[in-house]
Amino acid sequence: MPSTIRGARPAAAAALATALTLTACGDIGNQRASAEDGLPIVRFSGLPDPAPLPVLVMQELGLDERHGFSAEFVEVDPDASTSTFLLGESDIAVDQDATSAAIANNEGSEVVSFYPALINTASVVVPEDSPYESPEDLVGKRVGHFGDDSGTTQAISVSLRQAAGIDPLEDYEMVQSSPAALPELLASGEVDAIFDYEPYGLRAVEQVPGRYLFSVADHWQQTTDWAPPLAMLTAGRDWLGDNADLALAVQDAWREAVREVVASDYRMFLDEPYAAFLDRESEAELRALADYCAGLPCYADEWTEEDTAQQMEYLRLLVEQGSLDRLPDSDPVAVLDEVVRAD
Repeated sequence: MPSTIRGARPAAAAALATALTLTACGDIGNQRASAEDGLPIVRFSGLPDPAPLPVLVMQELGLDERHGFSAEFVEVDPDASTSTFLLGESDIAVDQDATSAAIANNEGSEVVSFYPALINTASVVVPEDSPYESPEDLVGKRVGHFGDDSGTTQAISVSLRQAAGIDPLEDYEMVQSSPAALPELLASGEVDAIFDYEPYGLRAVEQVPGRYLFSVADHWQQTTDWAPPLAMLTAGRDWLGDNADLALAVQDAWREAVREVVASDYRMFLDEPYAAFLDRESEAELRALADYCAGLPCYADEWTEEDTAQQMEYLRLLVEQGSLDRLPDSDPVAVLDEVVRAD
Protein backbone atom coordinates (compact mmCIF):
# COMPACT_ATOMS: atom_id res chain seq x y z
CA MET A 1 0.00 0.00 0.00
CA PRO A 2 1.55 3.28 -0.98
CA SER A 3 2.09 5.96 1.57
CA THR A 4 1.16 8.26 -1.29
CA ILE A 5 0.61 7.92 -4.98
CA ARG A 6 3.96 9.68 -5.43
CA GLY A 7 5.73 7.81 -2.66
CA ALA A 8 7.03 4.28 -2.36
CA ARG A 9 4.49 1.50 -2.11
CA PRO A 10 6.51 -1.13 -0.21
CA ALA A 11 6.39 0.35 3.24
CA ALA A 12 2.76 0.00 2.88
CA ALA A 13 2.27 -3.37 4.35
CA ALA A 14 2.97 -2.45 7.97
CA ALA A 15 0.99 0.78 7.87
CA LEU A 16 -1.89 -0.94 6.12
CA ALA A 17 -1.95 -3.83 8.59
CA THR A 18 -2.11 -1.38 11.49
CA ALA A 19 -4.82 0.64 9.81
CA LEU A 20 -6.92 -2.41 9.05
CA THR A 21 -6.61 -3.63 12.64
CA LEU A 22 -7.80 -0.32 14.01
CA THR A 23 -10.61 -0.03 11.47
CA ALA A 24 -11.79 -3.55 12.14
CA CYS A 25 -15.11 -3.32 10.32
CA GLY A 26 -13.88 -1.11 7.51
CA ASP A 27 -15.43 1.88 9.29
CA ILE A 28 -13.37 4.58 7.58
CA GLY A 29 -14.42 7.98 8.85
CA ASN A 30 -18.07 7.16 9.47
CA GLN A 31 -18.47 9.62 12.35
CA ARG A 32 -19.64 12.92 10.87
CA ALA A 33 -18.55 16.04 12.74
CA SER A 34 -20.27 19.42 12.53
CA ALA A 35 -18.88 22.93 12.47
CA GLU A 36 -20.08 25.67 14.82
CA ASP A 37 -22.59 26.80 12.20
CA GLY A 38 -24.02 23.29 12.09
CA LEU A 39 -22.66 22.41 8.66
CA PRO A 40 -21.16 18.94 8.37
CA ILE A 41 -17.36 18.94 8.32
CA VAL A 42 -15.61 17.12 5.49
CA ARG A 43 -11.93 16.41 6.17
CA PHE A 44 -9.60 16.20 3.18
CA SER A 45 -6.04 14.92 3.50
CA GLY A 46 -3.12 15.47 1.16
CA LEU A 47 0.35 16.82 0.54
CA PRO A 48 1.20 20.50 -0.07
CA ASP A 49 1.14 20.34 -3.86
CA PRO A 50 -1.33 21.22 -6.63
CA ALA A 51 -3.56 18.16 -6.06
CA PRO A 52 -5.41 19.38 -2.93
CA LEU A 53 -5.20 23.09 -3.77
CA PRO A 54 -8.91 23.18 -4.83
CA VAL A 55 -9.76 22.49 -1.16
CA LEU A 56 -8.10 25.78 -0.21
CA VAL A 57 -10.00 27.49 -3.03
CA MET A 58 -13.23 26.12 -1.58
CA GLN A 59 -12.36 27.57 1.82
CA GLU A 60 -11.18 30.95 0.54
CA LEU A 61 -14.16 31.53 -1.75
CA GLY A 62 -16.73 29.96 0.56
CA LEU A 63 -17.64 27.32 -1.99
CA ASP A 64 -17.83 24.65 0.69
CA GLU A 65 -20.43 26.55 2.71
CA ARG A 66 -22.32 27.42 -0.47
CA HIS A 67 -22.62 23.69 -1.11
CA GLY A 68 -23.67 22.88 2.45
CA PHE A 69 -20.53 21.71 4.23
CA SER A 70 -17.38 22.97 5.93
CA ALA A 71 -14.10 21.84 4.37
CA GLU A 72 -11.10 21.06 6.57
CA PHE A 73 -7.66 20.18 5.21
CA VAL A 74 -5.31 17.78 6.97
CA GLU A 75 -1.76 18.16 5.66
CA VAL A 76 -0.01 14.80 5.92
CA ASP A 77 3.52 13.49 5.84
CA PRO A 78 4.19 11.36 2.75
CA ASP A 79 5.01 8.38 4.97
CA ALA A 80 1.69 8.61 6.80
CA SER A 81 -0.80 9.71 4.18
CA THR A 82 -2.36 6.30 3.57
CA SER A 83 -2.65 5.41 7.24
CA THR A 84 -4.09 8.88 7.96
CA PHE A 85 -6.88 8.12 5.53
CA LEU A 86 -7.47 4.48 6.44
CA LEU A 87 -7.51 5.25 10.16
CA GLY A 88 -10.39 7.66 9.54
CA GLU A 89 -8.50 10.88 10.27
CA SER A 90 -9.78 12.18 6.94
CA ASP A 91 -12.95 11.51 5.00
CA ILE A 92 -11.52 12.05 1.52
CA ALA A 93 -7.90 11.47 0.56
CA VAL A 94 -6.60 13.68 -2.25
CA ASP A 95 -3.22 11.94 -2.58
CA GLN A 96 -4.32 8.39 -3.41
CA ASP A 97 -5.25 6.89 -6.78
CA ALA A 98 -6.98 3.88 -8.31
CA THR A 99 -3.86 1.75 -7.88
CA SER A 100 -3.56 2.50 -4.17
CA ALA A 101 -7.32 1.93 -3.82
CA ALA A 102 -6.91 -1.45 -5.54
CA ILE A 103 -4.12 -2.43 -3.15
CA ALA A 104 -6.18 -1.32 -0.13
CA ASN A 105 -9.17 -3.34 -1.30
CA ASN A 106 -6.98 -6.38 -1.90
CA GLU A 107 -5.95 -6.07 1.74
CA GLY A 108 -9.51 -5.92 3.05
CA SER A 109 -10.56 -2.27 2.88
CA GLU A 110 -13.55 -0.92 0.96
CA VAL A 111 -12.41 2.32 -0.66
CA VAL A 112 -13.03 3.83 -4.07
CA SER A 113 -11.40 6.57 -6.15
CA PHE A 114 -14.19 8.58 -7.74
CA TYR A 115 -12.82 11.82 -9.25
CA PRO A 116 -9.42 12.94 -10.60
CA ALA A 117 -7.54 15.41 -8.42
CA LEU A 118 -4.46 15.81 -10.62
CA ILE A 119 -3.50 14.52 -14.04
CA ASN A 120 -0.39 12.35 -14.24
CA THR A 121 2.68 14.58 -14.24
CA ALA A 122 5.27 11.78 -14.12
CA SER A 123 8.02 12.22 -16.72
CA VAL A 124 11.57 11.39 -17.73
CA VAL A 125 13.91 14.39 -17.77
CA VAL A 126 17.40 14.52 -19.31
CA PRO A 127 19.98 17.36 -19.59
CA GLU A 128 19.11 19.74 -22.39
CA ASP A 129 22.45 19.22 -24.14
CA SER A 130 22.48 15.41 -23.78
CA PRO A 131 22.42 13.12 -26.83
CA TYR A 132 19.36 11.20 -25.61
CA GLU A 133 16.37 11.54 -27.92
CA SER A 134 14.27 8.50 -26.97
CA PRO A 135 13.80 6.12 -24.02
CA GLU A 136 15.80 3.51 -25.97
CA ASP A 137 18.84 5.79 -25.79
CA LEU A 138 18.90 5.39 -22.00
CA VAL A 139 19.39 1.62 -22.05
CA GLY A 140 22.38 0.89 -19.81
CA LYS A 141 22.46 4.47 -18.49
CA ARG A 142 22.10 5.68 -14.89
CA VAL A 143 18.55 6.83 -14.19
CA GLY A 144 17.45 8.43 -10.92
CA HIS A 145 14.12 7.52 -9.34
CA PHE A 146 12.61 7.34 -5.86
CA GLY A 147 11.57 3.72 -5.47
CA ASP A 148 10.83 0.72 -7.67
CA ASP A 149 7.29 0.64 -6.30
CA SER A 150 6.62 4.37 -6.26
CA GLY A 151 3.56 5.46 -8.20
CA THR A 152 5.75 7.61 -10.46
CA THR A 153 8.20 4.82 -11.32
CA GLN A 154 5.33 2.38 -11.88
CA ALA A 155 3.46 4.79 -14.16
CA ILE A 156 6.59 5.47 -16.23
CA SER A 157 7.53 1.78 -16.28
CA VAL A 158 4.16 0.51 -17.50
CA SER A 159 4.10 3.28 -20.11
CA LEU A 160 7.64 2.58 -21.38
CA ARG A 161 6.90 -1.14 -21.63
CA GLN A 162 3.86 -0.35 -23.74
CA ALA A 163 5.48 2.41 -25.80
CA ALA A 164 8.96 1.01 -26.39
CA GLY A 165 9.16 -2.51 -24.98
CA ILE A 166 11.55 -1.26 -22.29
CA ASP A 167 11.59 -2.49 -18.70
CA PRO A 168 13.41 0.31 -16.86
CA LEU A 169 14.17 -1.85 -13.83
CA GLU A 170 15.99 -4.31 -16.09
CA ASP A 171 17.24 -2.13 -18.94
CA TYR A 172 18.38 0.98 -17.03
CA GLU A 173 20.85 1.30 -14.15
CA MET A 174 18.43 2.64 -11.55
CA VAL A 175 19.73 4.99 -8.84
CA GLN A 176 17.40 5.71 -5.92
CA SER A 177 17.07 9.04 -4.11
CA SER A 178 14.26 11.34 -2.94
CA PRO A 179 11.98 13.21 -5.40
CA ALA A 180 13.37 16.60 -4.35
CA ALA A 181 17.01 15.44 -4.63
CA LEU A 182 16.71 14.00 -8.13
CA PRO A 183 17.08 17.34 -10.00
CA GLU A 184 20.35 17.92 -8.12
CA LEU A 185 21.63 14.48 -9.11
CA LEU A 186 20.86 15.27 -12.73
CA ALA A 187 22.53 18.67 -12.50
CA SER A 188 25.69 17.19 -10.98
CA GLY A 189 25.95 14.52 -13.66
CA GLU A 190 25.54 11.65 -11.20
CA VAL A 191 22.68 10.34 -13.32
CA ASP A 192 21.86 10.63 -17.01
CA ALA A 193 18.10 11.00 -16.53
CA ILE A 194 15.49 11.10 -13.77
CA PHE A 195 11.98 9.78 -13.21
CA ASP A 196 10.04 12.44 -11.29
CA TYR A 197 6.73 14.24 -10.95
CA GLU A 198 5.91 17.94 -10.83
CA PRO A 199 7.17 20.32 -9.67
CA TYR A 200 10.47 18.42 -9.48
CA GLY A 201 10.60 17.51 -13.16
CA LEU A 202 10.03 21.16 -13.99
CA ARG A 203 12.68 22.17 -11.44
CA ALA A 204 15.17 19.98 -13.30
CA VAL A 205 14.15 21.51 -16.62
CA GLU A 206 14.64 25.00 -15.22
CA GLN A 207 17.80 24.48 -13.18
CA VAL A 208 19.93 21.84 -14.96
CA PRO A 209 18.79 22.98 -17.62
CA GLY A 210 16.93 19.95 -18.86
CA ARG A 211 14.20 18.81 -21.21
CA TYR A 212 11.40 16.27 -21.09
CA LEU A 213 12.26 13.03 -22.87
CA PHE A 214 9.05 11.15 -22.06
CA SER A 215 5.77 12.08 -20.40
CA VAL A 216 3.23 9.60 -19.05
CA ALA A 217 0.30 11.93 -19.77
CA ASP A 218 1.48 12.66 -23.31
CA HIS A 219 1.96 8.96 -24.08
CA TRP A 220 -1.50 7.95 -22.91
CA GLN A 221 -3.28 10.95 -24.41
CA GLN A 222 -1.63 10.33 -27.79
CA THR A 223 -2.39 6.60 -27.81
CA THR A 224 -5.77 6.44 -26.05
CA ASP A 225 -6.93 10.08 -25.73
CA TRP A 226 -6.88 9.49 -21.98
CA ALA A 227 -4.31 9.54 -19.17
CA PRO A 228 -4.29 7.92 -15.70
CA PRO A 229 -4.66 10.52 -12.94
CA LEU A 230 -1.71 10.98 -10.61
CA ALA A 231 -4.08 11.55 -7.68
CA MET A 232 -7.82 11.04 -7.16
CA LEU A 233 -10.46 11.90 -4.59
CA THR A 234 -10.77 8.64 -2.68
CA ALA A 235 -13.18 7.72 0.10
CA GLY A 236 -14.48 4.72 2.00
CA ARG A 237 -17.57 3.13 0.48
CA ASP A 238 -19.26 3.21 3.89
CA TRP A 239 -18.70 6.96 4.18
CA LEU A 240 -20.02 7.56 0.67
CA GLY A 241 -23.04 5.38 1.31
CA ASP A 242 -23.85 7.12 4.60
CA ASN A 243 -23.29 10.59 3.14
CA ALA A 244 -24.52 10.33 -0.45
CA ASP A 245 -25.92 13.87 -0.80
CA LEU A 246 -22.92 15.33 1.00
CA ALA A 247 -20.49 13.45 -1.26
CA LEU A 248 -22.23 14.77 -4.36
CA ALA A 249 -22.11 18.30 -2.91
CA VAL A 250 -18.37 17.90 -2.27
CA GLN A 251 -17.80 16.82 -5.86
CA ASP A 252 -19.77 19.84 -7.11
CA ALA A 253 -17.75 22.18 -4.90
CA TRP A 254 -14.50 20.59 -6.10
CA ARG A 255 -15.48 21.10 -9.74
CA GLU A 256 -16.40 24.72 -9.07
CA ALA A 257 -13.06 25.32 -7.33
CA VAL A 258 -11.21 23.77 -10.27
CA ARG A 259 -13.09 26.02 -12.68
CA GLU A 260 -11.90 29.04 -10.70
CA VAL A 261 -8.27 27.92 -10.99
CA VAL A 262 -8.58 27.13 -14.69
CA ALA A 263 -10.33 30.46 -15.37
CA SER A 264 -7.30 32.22 -13.89
CA ASP A 265 -5.09 30.25 -16.31
CA TYR A 266 -3.59 28.74 -13.15
CA ARG A 267 -2.34 32.18 -12.12
CA MET A 268 -4.04 31.63 -8.77
CA PHE A 269 -0.92 29.60 -7.94
CA LEU A 270 0.88 32.95 -7.57
CA ASP A 271 -1.66 34.40 -5.13
CA GLU A 272 -1.87 33.92 -1.37
CA PRO A 273 -2.63 31.68 0.40
CA TYR A 274 -1.99 29.32 -2.51
CA ALA A 275 1.60 30.39 -3.20
CA ALA A 276 2.62 29.77 0.42
CA PHE A 277 0.81 26.43 0.39
CA LEU A 278 2.66 25.27 -2.73
CA ASP A 279 5.92 26.33 -1.04
CA ARG A 280 8.10 26.57 -4.14
CA GLU A 281 11.63 27.93 -4.17
CA SER A 282 10.84 31.12 -6.09
CA GLU A 283 8.09 33.07 -7.82
CA ALA A 284 9.69 32.06 -11.12
CA GLU A 285 9.15 28.40 -10.24
CA LEU A 286 5.53 29.10 -9.35
CA ARG A 287 5.05 30.85 -12.69
CA ALA A 288 6.65 27.93 -14.50
CA LEU A 289 4.37 25.51 -12.61
CA ALA A 290 1.32 27.60 -13.54
CA ASP A 291 2.37 27.61 -17.20
CA TYR A 292 2.99 23.86 -17.12
CA CYS A 293 -0.41 23.14 -15.58
CA ALA A 294 -2.21 25.44 -18.01
CA GLY A 295 -0.57 23.62 -20.92
CA LEU A 296 -1.28 20.08 -19.71
CA PRO A 297 -3.85 20.90 -18.10
CA CYS A 298 -3.31 19.66 -14.52
CA TYR A 299 -6.97 19.46 -13.48
CA ALA A 300 -9.72 17.46 -15.16
CA ASP A 301 -13.21 18.80 -15.78
CA GLU A 302 -15.06 15.48 -15.70
CA TRP A 303 -14.90 11.79 -14.82
CA THR A 304 -17.11 9.44 -16.82
CA GLU A 305 -17.88 5.73 -17.12
CA GLU A 306 -15.51 5.66 -20.10
CA ASP A 307 -12.75 7.11 -17.91
CA THR A 308 -13.45 4.41 -15.33
CA ALA A 309 -13.19 1.71 -18.01
CA GLN A 310 -9.87 3.14 -19.21
CA GLN A 311 -8.56 3.23 -15.65
CA MET A 312 -9.52 -0.41 -15.13
CA GLU A 313 -7.63 -1.34 -18.31
CA TYR A 314 -4.61 0.49 -16.91
CA LEU A 315 -4.90 -1.54 -13.69
CA ARG A 316 -5.09 -4.75 -15.72
CA LEU A 317 -1.83 -3.76 -17.40
CA LEU A 318 -0.28 -3.35 -13.96
CA VAL A 319 -1.46 -6.84 -13.03
CA GLU A 320 -0.11 -8.32 -16.27
CA GLN A 321 3.26 -6.68 -15.71
CA GLY A 322 3.45 -7.76 -12.07
CA SER A 323 3.15 -4.31 -10.50
CA LEU A 324 -0.22 -5.16 -8.91
CA ASP A 325 -1.04 -8.58 -7.44
CA ARG A 326 -4.59 -8.76 -8.72
CA LEU A 327 -7.74 -6.76 -9.30
CA PRO A 328 -9.85 -6.65 -6.13
CA ASP A 329 -13.38 -7.97 -5.92
CA SER A 330 -14.54 -4.48 -4.91
CA ASP A 331 -14.02 -2.01 -7.77
CA PRO A 332 -11.30 0.48 -6.77
CA VAL A 333 -12.51 3.19 -9.15
CA ALA A 334 -15.95 4.36 -10.18
CA VAL A 335 -18.15 7.32 -11.06
CA LEU A 336 -19.55 8.83 -7.86
CA ASP A 337 -23.16 8.80 -9.05
CA GLU A 338 -22.97 5.03 -9.52
CA VAL A 339 -21.44 4.47 -6.08
CA VAL A 340 -24.04 6.45 -4.16
CA ARG A 341 -26.91 5.00 -6.19
CA ALA A 342 -25.67 1.48 -5.56
CA ASP A 343 -25.43 2.17 -1.83
